[in-house]
Amino acid sequence: MDASTTASKPGAASRLPADARIGRVRLRVGDLGRALELYRDVLGLGVARDEGARVTLAPPGSPGDRELVILEEQPGISRRPARPVSTGLYHVALLLPSRRDLGRTLTRLHQSGYPLRGMSDHAVSESLYLDDPDGNGLEIYTDRPRASWPVEGGVVQMTVDPMDVERVIAAGRERAEPWTGLPADTVIGHVHFTVSRMERAVAFYRDVIGFDVMMRIPSLTAVSAGGYHHHLNLNTWAGEGAPADSDRVAGLLGWELVVPDSAARRALIGRLGAAGALTGPAAAATASDPDRIPIELEPVS
Repeated sequence: MDASTTASKPGAASRLPADARIGRVRLRVGDLGRALELYRDVLGLGVARDEGARVTLAPPGSPGDRELVILEEQPGISRRPARPVSTGLYHVALLLPSRRDLGRTLTRLHQSGYPLRGMSDHAVSESLYLDDPDGNGLEIYTDRPRASWPVEGGVVQMTVDPMDVERVIAAGRERAEPWTGLPADTVIGHVHFTVSRMERAVAFYRDVIGFDVMMRIPSLTAVSAGGYHHHLNLNTWAGEGAPADSDRVAGLLGWELVVPDSAARRALIGRLGAAGALTGPAAAATASDPDRIPIELEPVS
């Protein structure tokens, strides 16, 4: 991955604060029972709320049952293709606290027999890739220390190299203990989706949302807040002008942006309103990007 272009930032007035992050994600699945065989029974996420056709998952023991993934059942939908054919979800990425946690998760997946799509070393992180039973892409990863991230000219130099599987598994064997599920400090690290027009998507996420552009190649752009390597990845791997996602196919129903600072949140809502991106009253803080991918802002108490 040759990140040869320079990073860019929004104007100071529209820039997200450094503590902005990804909150919950909502996924469309065809069969909740089948989906839970992965999320609950293999990965060990707990059911924080069960509303019949809608189940909310959180890591066991997380503070306040931190909600990560909401599965919404829509029977009869088709499996999501392995490669993009439309806009929408590419994968949701679960960020683990340590390499040891990644090694324990890799061992758990191997012991369960659940198939992986791949494993990679991205220089800034190490990642496992798999699909849920409906084809929704998942990444499970851990970050390297930020001080070790390769950065040149403000551009994060992410790579796609083979992961050192033996060392990751060895790290997972430190302080052996029974598997009880993904660790309590697991969060949604980033979301990756396919867009139809790169320039339009970058302009929206940089100038309206307020992310910094951290890395860019012709078909992929990484954006984030606070100098993180990426909170969102945007690709055009279905081709420029790709068709919109279908609600008859498994995929992303929405993702949540957490902006703890109330003034910054109000400013963001104002920018979304000025851009015509709000999809409801400002108090509800729901919006849509140029490809109609839903965005929700976490309510401020």
